[in-house]
Amino acid sequence: MYKRALTKSVAVLVDSEVGKQNVIHRYGVDDARVRVLPFSPAISTQLTEAEYEAGFIDIKSKYELDTDYVFYPAQFWPHKNHIYLLRGLKALEERSGVRIGAIFAGGDAGANLAHVKKTTQDLGLSERVRFAGFVPNGEIPYLYRQSVALVMPTYFGPTNLPPLEAFSLGVPVLYPNKHGLREQVNDSALLMDLHDPVSLADHLENLVSDESLRNELISRGKRLICAESNEKRLDILAEIIDDYRDRRACWG
Repeated sequence: MYKRALTKSVAVLVDSEVGKQNVIHRYGVDDARVRVLPFSPAISTQLTEAEYEAGFIDIKSKYELDTDYVFYPAQFWPHKNHIYLLRGLKALEERSGVRIGAIFAGGDAGANLAHVKKTTQDLGLSERVRFAGFVPNGEIPYLYRQSVALVMPTYFGPTNLPPLEAFSLGVPVLYPNKHGLREQVNDSALLMDLHDPVSLADHLENLVSDESLRNELISRGKRLICAESNEKRLDILAEIIDDYRDRRACWG
């Protein structure tokens, strides 16, 4: 379907330069017709401080957690790699004695939830890992903002929305050190080696012990988000429509 549709389209919208090169390479689409229109954070995550306070949810109280936690919103597809996160939390406790929990939000689309729950139990993490399922949009900002960090050890990209949501909400991000994925976050996230859960443990230990590191990551994330605007996105769409208008005038 893509091979037929993309080569005949007026324009192809992708969310990153890596995505653009993938479309050109895999489907033979002309460079000029592939336009990069970056993702933006979900509107539902954007609350004013007044709105945040008015609807306040104490996440640790709601989910009965007595430790700080990291947040990972993702379906339970195997490629989302929840197992790596669990192994990283266990390594953190074994290496430094730091106990951090996790809240997973998302459905069992990949029929892998049972495996993740069993691994949680086998690693002795059940008392501090929570499976929230699908949560209301209104709860998402609280899950992000009260977390130690967004930890997203996914194998696939090249881009994803949660890092952008975390950046916009002032939350540090731990993200894979993989081609395409690392280009999305530049220097605004701590990059994990997906072959080594200890790299996650080391990043978390540094994050909870070094307030200046945390603040620097938050500042970098805010700058990255501010570099893209809806005005720039609208300009790209307007260019596509103007170009098509000129071409369309050529036939009756």
